[in-house]
Amino acid sequence: MKTHFAPFTDLEDIEQAPCGTWLGESPELSGDWAEVDCLLCQKRKERIIAAAADEERFIVEQMGDMAAFMRAEG
Repeated sequence: MKTHFAPFTDLEDIEQAPCGTWLGESPELSGDWAEVDCLLCQKRKERIIAAAADEERFIVEQMGDMAAFMRAEG
């Protein structure tokens, strides 16, 4: 079984690897590129990293907006 890249730590509900491969009951996932042997993940490495960075930026921005809202309300 191939090891796919998983940029996030919450893997409970993940059904599909970032490369697009559907995962089975016990998928092999890693956040360490050195352990990833899925050729699709390796081929799309730059896109996967960029997408994960975009999602992280969105989360941080959303948290900042929430903090500003809570300060304004308090």
